[in-house]
Amino acid sequence: MKASVTDQNLLLNLQEIDTAIAHATTKMAALPEREQITAIHSRMKLVADELELAQAALTDVTIDLRRSEVDVEQVSARMEKDEKRLASGAGSPKELEQTQHELVTLAKRKAELEDGELEIMMKVEEAQNRVNTLINDEDGLKKLELELNVRLENAVTEFEREIALKNSERTLVAPKIEATLIELYEKIRAKEYGIGAGALVGGKCGGCNLAVNAIELERIKSLDLEEVVRCEECRRILVRI
Repeated sequence: MKASVTDQNLLLNLQEIDTAIAHATTKMAALPEREQITAIHSRMKLVADELELAQAALTDVTIDLRRSEVDVEQVSARMEKDEKRLASGAGSPKELEQTQHELVTLAKRKAELEDGELEIMMKVEEAQNRVNTLINDEDGLKKLELELNVRLENAVTEFEREIALKNSERTLVAPKIEATLIELYEKIRAKEYGIGAGALVGGKCGGCNLAVNAIELERIKSLDLEEVVRCEECRRILVRI
């Protein structure tokens, strides 16, 4: 197969453009923000689950606290009633004595209930603090996610701009190259990791970076400049420059 020296040199330019597009595409797909956002989503799911449990626990201890408050209120109301009865002196001495004993019992019961109420209040405070901490964590993660999304969007926009520019350059270069040479180049590029052509410099193939043996080099030198040369190792197009 033959192709003009100009077309072969243009093929190297095309390869540079395609390589730049491939590198930009790879970098865009591997932006660290993508992995970071995925990790944040996983963390947000865990925090949301923990928050749901924490809120349920807070609801439970809040109910317990209200029950305890009602118990204290009921005992207090009973004590107030007995105290008024004693203060009025209404009733027989035996009844007043029984009321006095009941007040002692109620005072003890109230003290026990208030101690229990205090313990529950501490649990409510702990549960509320846990809920507040998780809400703050959730807010922080959402803020970080937003920042990462902005950074990702900016980075993607920059890469897309670079790729678009290179594609514009490609549309200018590719049509200038003979169709059969382009066809061969694209066929090789599809099989060889995006590299279809390389320059022959210093006895090395620019496609696979392996040295071309001396006998093959002599053979290549003897060929017409328009003869399309292929690397013996990687079978990519070798462009003599």
